[in-house]
Amino acid sequence: MVKVYLFTDNNEDSLEAEKLLKDVGVEFKKIDVSKNGLKGWLLVEFGTMNTPIMTTPNAVIVGLENIQKYVRTAWKKLL
Repeated sequence: MVKVYLFTDNNEDSLEAEKLLKDVGVEFKKIDVSKNGLKGWLLVEFGTMNTPIMTTPNAVIVGLENIQKYVRTAWKKLL
């Protein structure tokens, strides 16, 4: 069962976040928000349209730098 969702729009930071999660072995579902008006939904749901956004059962992490910090400190919880 997927516990991590990565909202991306295929920009450089989003691609780097995707690579990071793959490299540490985190199972995740990638959601491309550049399609079907989903980017506007991000603003309503998370208060920002910036990507990447990673969600876990316990956290919402916005931005590559914050995702990197979270993965460094809590990656075992994601497995």
